Amino acid sequence: MRYTREEALKKIRQLLVSHTRPDETTCEAAARLGIFCRGYDQWSKEQLAQMYPWLAQRVGPEASREELLRLVIAWDGARQLVHKTTTTCDAHMIDHESCLGFDRFSNAQLVKMFPQLFQPDDEITDW
Repeated sequence: MRYTREEALKKIRQLLVSHTRPDETTCEAAARLGIFCRGYDQWSKEQLAQMYPWLAQRVGPEASREELLRLVIAWDGARQLVHKTTTTCDAHMIDHESCLGFDRFSNAQLVKMFPQLFQPDDEITDW
């Protein structure tokens, strides 16, 4: 089957939202489930500190990854509310501050990351 990029992103958003608990961001859900980009699990404490230097400065260099991550999650959740987006990925696409959200993935990468949504012969067109 052929999907436009927006149709494919809609399917991806639906999957992420349906697996996101009320008290977590979609990035946390992706990390918990090990799907898509694996959310925050893909980054070390050092990488998070580089992506969110103002938050890393607030907790200080002695803080654990978990302490820094708590602030990152709060920040990302607030950005999602401010931008009124369905997913954290969408908020990241607007700000381009830390993660590029869906913008960082090609159509081929999106299809490859979601075998539960797409079939091997599916493709995303209309970039």
